[in-house]
Amino acid sequence: MASYQVRQRDPLLDQGTQAMLERRGRELLGLALMGVALIFALMLATYSPNDPGWMVATDEPASNALGRLGAAVASTLVILIGRGAWAIPLICLAWGLRFALHRGAERVLSRLVFAVIAVAMAATYAATLAAPASWPHAFGLGGLFGDTVAGALLNIIPGGAGFGLRFVSILAFGAAI
Repeated sequence: MASYQVRQRDPLLDQGTQAMLERRGRELLGLALMGVALIFALMLATYSPNDPGWMVATDEPASNALGRLGAAVASTLVILIGRGAWAIPLICLAWGLRFALHRGAERVLSRLVFAVIAVAMAATYAATLAAPASWPHAFGLGGLFGDTVAGALLNIIPGGAGFGLRFVSILAFGAAI
């Protein structure tokens, strides 16, 4: 068989330009993640239990800063994970800063599992806190998920309820961090 010599083509961009574009792309991704964190924080900060969502059917306009979509997402997050939902903008902000400052951005996919666990543990920790009188829901600060997990852990921990609650609170807080 005949072998043809094919001349290799020069790359479109040199290595220095490619590296610079990769750095600027990571910085842009970091800024986008910080923007997502700001959107989530704004959505959660302007949450109202009277806004339309999957548990409230109303024709009234949403008072959420992001409109009906923001109200629906915030309502879902608060019902499911309660105050643990605030871990989502914190995680987005932390990873946005890491991307923007070029600190460990290559580990994002392997650490994504821990972000989900941190949100779950934040909801469990919030469930161990006493709800203020202004809390409008029948479930605790951890949402339905946090209350369920905290209740299950309290049932399997030996000792009194006071010790168990303190132990679960410390355990969940440490795991969330």
